[in-house]
Amino acid sequence: MLRHSSVCTRAVCAASLVIGFPLAAAGQIVRDPGGAMPATGGSVSVQTAMRAQSDFESFRFDNLPGPTGHGSCPEHPRDDCYWADAVPPRAPAEPAAIRDRREQLLRTLDTLAVNAPGDRWAVEQRVRYLEEAGRPDSALSAARACRVTGWACDVLIAFALHELGRYVPADSTFAHALAQMTRKERCDWRGVDLLIDDDLQRQYARLTCGDSSRAAFEDRIWYYARTLYSLDGNDSRTEHYARKTMDMMLHDAPDMLTDPVLRPNFDMSERILEMYLQYGWPRAWAISRGVGLPGFSVGGIGLVRSWRLFPFVPRPAYRYVPVAVVLNNPSMSDSSDWRLQPPPSVGGSSIPITRNGRQLFPSANATPFVARYAPPYAASLTPLEHQKAMFRRGDSALVVVAYDARVTKPLAGGKLTAALVVTPNEKPADYGKIVHDAPETGALVVRAPWGPLLMSAEVYAPDKQAVARARYGISPPFSVGTRVTLSDLLFYKPYGRFPASVEDALPHALSTERVMANERLGVYWESYGTDPDGEKMKVSLTVLREVEESGTFNRKSVATPVIVSVEDLSAMGKNITARALEVDISTLKKGSYIVQLEIEVAGQYVVRAEHRIEIIGP
Repeated sequence: MLRHSSVCTRAVCAASLVIGFPLAAAGQIVRDPGGAMPATGGSVSVQTAMRAQSDFESFRFDNLPGPTGHGSCPEHPRDDCYWADAVPPRAPAEPAAIRDRREQLLRTLDTLAVNAPGDRWAVEQRVRYLEEAGRPDSALSAARACRVTGWACDVLIAFALHELGRYVPADSTFAHALAQMTRKERCDWRGVDLLIDDDLQRQYARLTCGDSSRAAFEDRIWYYARTLYSLDGNDSRTEHYARKTMDMMLHDAPDMLTDPVLRPNFDMSERILEMYLQYGWPRAWAISRGVGLPGFSVGGIGLVRSWRLFPFVPRPAYRYVPVAVVLNNPSMSDSSDWRLQPPPSVGGSSIPITRNGRQLFPSANATPFVARYAPPYAASLTPLEHQKAMFRRGDSALVVVAYDARVTKPLAGGKLTAALVVTPNEKPADYGKIVHDAPETGALVVRAPWGPLLMSAEVYAPDKQAVARARYGISPPFSVGTRVTLSDLLFYKPYGRFPASVEDALPHALSTERVMANERLGVYWESYGTDPDGEKMKVSLTVLREVEESGTFNRKSVATPVIVSVEDLSAMGKNITARALEVDISTLKKGSYIVQLEIEVAGQYVVRAEHRIEIIGP
């Protein structure tokens, strides 16, 4: 039986896999790593080091601490069990005896590095155990001392760089390694079949290895999968390749879960490695031993001595790869499509997936599993309180965001970075603004090509490992075949005069869409294509109550509606007319509303712009 459960260990939170097997299976086999060249000379040979590694894994298994208990299972990916954010058992500290024994193994591997720097098994395991020991700088030095021919050294260097948080060189080094691989190897390393939902699986299955369209599909996934669009490099992609690197190291020297003696079922061992690719590899271990625990029986008679192994993988973990509706049309996505904690998985993928020539059997009534990633810089990842608006400047869009980080407690007291990144729908490319040492409240402005966009507003405190984010699609207000069009609405706090431009309004822009009923609400907008000679414009601003009925939102007039109607004349000498109104919303009760602006000019239908607000008091 395989289970996952989430915990916190050291400064990093984790989730655990739980496996039950008989104690009699506690052993380790020394596998031929394939292609390993025996060392010549010196006091340590590859064979000696392999025996030392086997002895260490057996010693670790025999001396693992017990867990602190576990709760019920809320999520069942492929009939296993996973806690993404709950609080089941806390990972116990690793015993000093295991740490000391690992250091002995590392001294053996250090000596072997001098004797056999070209042996793949030796270099892999030295990097692996240095990283496991919490010595990432030493792991990088060990990887750089690698002299194995081919691409193996590059992936080990990139792995160590990724674990150090150096995502830019990690990304370029992984790319260099991929370029040296055969087409089959490269397709396997780049493959995302274990990470994507069923709709994307159907699209991906039509793309063949080596096709440029398949590579473009994978690149598009990693472009949008980034947790922070303002972060240098692509840590989501390098995390995938780091998991592939660990997969390679474990195939060459299995751990307690994938060893063929401890786990004689090859398919089960491969399945565990697949879950490592979906959730990350273990960073800590615990074990539960006893008589009568669920496990394999000996001879099928009576109670057996058995065990459950708890390997802890990183958490809090969030959705790794966006869903199909996002990737196929990012500018149409809303915040719910980007939600960080998806619904529980039950059963896994509902369509066949093939890996290493073996089909992963789907469940008949499956809710697709959701692969997850725990960015080390985002122990907290929460929605950002903000307001956005989009204005037109020729063939460019002016996207503005006002934000408020004060309501996000994990950010409190941290040194903040604020960023706004937007990307066009058809040709993804970052257009962004990044402010270091940012204030807790502020505004960001970015220019991008006019048209549908995906927006990501981000405020984060690296020293607090806290991130607040708002990500969804934005588009100009709907209008087809009209001369006069509208911008978004920008809410601002009245300040004694009406703003004549975005630049005037922005310092007073509300940093939230939640407003108090006892305050007047300022609304700024722009009309485009108006007659420079001046033309009559009928302006109507209405507030509509938004209510949810039977799972859908409907609009209805409030008991005491707020309606403002004025006859206006467009700006003289310009084809852009900037206007503002202030409305009294004191008659409104708490709830969700739509602020609806309609502009009527001669010769065309009425154009409309809308913006939601929430009345929260007094």
